[in-house]
Amino acid sequence: MTDRSVILMAAADSIERDRLRDQVDDLTTEVVRVEVVSGPAELRARLQELSAAGTVVPLVIIDEELESADGEMHSAATEVGAAVLQRSSPSAAAELEMARKRIRRLQRTFFGDSGLSDDEVEEAMIEEIDRALDHPERVVYPPGTILLEENQPVDGIQIVMAGRVRLFRHVEGHDVIFHSRTAGRIVGLSATALRQPAAFTAQAVTELTAIPVSFEQLETALQKSQSLSIHLVDVLVRSLARRNLRTVEQRVHIDRLARELAVERDQLANALARLEQAQTRLIESEKMATLGQLVAGVAHELNNPVAAIERGADFLTEDIERLSAVHPRSDVVLASLERARTQAPLATREERELRRDLATELGDGALADRLVGLGIHTGAGAADLLEGLSEAERDARLDEMELYYRLGRSVRNLRSSASRIASHVKSLRSYARADREKRTDVSIEEGMEESLMLLNHKLGDIELVRAYSAVPPMTGFAGELNQVWTNLLSNAIQAMTDTGTLTVATRAPDPGHVEATITDTGPGIAEEDLARIFDLHFTTKEGRVEFGLGLGLTITRDIVERHNGTIEVESRPGQTTFRVTLPVDGVDATEHATKD
Repeated sequence: MTDRSVILMAAADSIERDRLRDQVDDLTTEVVRVEVVSGPAELRARLQELSAAGTVVPLVIIDEELESADGEMHSAATEVGAAVLQRSSPSAAAELEMARKRIRRLQRTFFGDSGLSDDEVEEAMIEEIDRALDHPERVVYPPGTILLEENQPVDGIQIVMAGRVRLFRHVEGHDVIFHSRTAGRIVGLSATALRQPAAFTAQAVTELTAIPVSFEQLETALQKSQSLSIHLVDVLVRSLARRNLRTVEQRVHIDRLARELAVERDQLANALARLEQAQTRLIESEKMATLGQLVAGVAHELNNPVAAIERGADFLTEDIERLSAVHPRSDVVLASLERARTQAPLATREERELRRDLATELGDGALADRLVGLGIHTGAGAADLLEGLSEAERDARLDEMELYYRLGRSVRNLRSSASRIASHVKSLRSYARADREKRTDVSIEEGMEESLMLLNHKLGDIELVRAYSAVPPMTGFAGELNQVWTNLLSNAIQAMTDTGTLTVATRAPDPGHVEATITDTGPGIAEEDLARIFDLHFTTKEGRVEFGLGLGLTITRDIVERHNGTIEVESRPGQTTFRVTLPVDGVDATEHATKD
């Protein structure tokens, strides 16, 4: 065989291989097309048509391959191609294997990739793009390079081969960085597929090796490789799924943060409220400290004049008695002085009844009026004073007795007023020393009486009922407890305006406790206000400001609680009762200081 013959045979063989390769490609394409819409029967019919048209595919081979494939189209197409190549050219093994892989890939949908990881699907897509574009150039980007810029047009994708990318958006002057899972190996795919501006900025964190693929190149690759379309859809679906999952996770995270923030906000609001209460109490304490200093000064200044008045009243009484002793009718004069000093003032109604009875007995209304004014209420007393006197002598004696009676009454009023002022000074002193007094045995009854003394001018026509039981003294701070009684009594008096009944009672509910109740017959406290009356700044007095020593029910409750006691209120229309229960042992001084 000559060289020319060899060359011709080789050329013929090459031409035959090329022809057969083209036939295999055509066959593969047709198999895939038919596979998408048909089953094995349609595939058999189409292969028979190809054979009848001149394609070298023996029918017996078709029957054998279809039967051996058990109806699986990818096996039929692959085995048919293999039979053609094996019977035509053993050197086409590489083309056979490539055809087999392509057919397998084409036969998968993106649901068929469910067993692959995200990285594996992206890798398959990258391989298809790389193959379809004949291995395009790799580009190396330095750290900090902007690959995409938010709100700017995107004309292609970046396939990251090595390095890291971060995604972020610029929001109100700050960069909001996306979760690291958001940035995959294919950057800009969603924007490119949707032909929309970039939703974020993509920046190289490290040195980056990437394959830039334009939109036109991507279209070319999709036309060359049908499997690329499947992988592209799969990658897009998975990307959207990741973003949706991340959105759900972020929403859950935001909800959790919102709940935590709400709790912290409530805690902050409570802390702020407590701070405001503490500040108000501090201001009240400072006011009371200042008031205490003023009261101490006033009490000191009043103490000396009161003492002088009391001594002067004593001296005046003694001097009047000495002068009366030398009077010709000293016994009558001294008796008149004594009646004026010792007899309690009569109520108007009682005085009117006495005058009427005496006028009936004496038969002289004018004389009865003068005698009752001198403290003489019976006919026998009148006879002792006026018996044997003429009318003129009687009038002269009555004039003289009235003069001495007025002197005695003035001395009585002077001594009573001095004693009253002294009691007020004592009460004021108890308030002045409230912050610096020592723990002592405290009488609840005495504390009530001191507070009633301070508020006596407010009682007016209000009836005061005392219902004290024998209770033991308790250990505590008298000044602070007097503030409690004064505030509760003042509130009760104000609630009744001008008339009503104020009842003050004490009892021992058990050997370890004492109880004080203050009840008024005012209009009562509305049910919706009962739960709030101890709150700071809450008042039912319609904004009226009263000057006094009461510190409000909040401070009242605090004082009671510092003494380890309780305060309760019951109210209905026509009756309101505040009940204060205190332990007999009271409060330890160290514990009291700690609570303060």
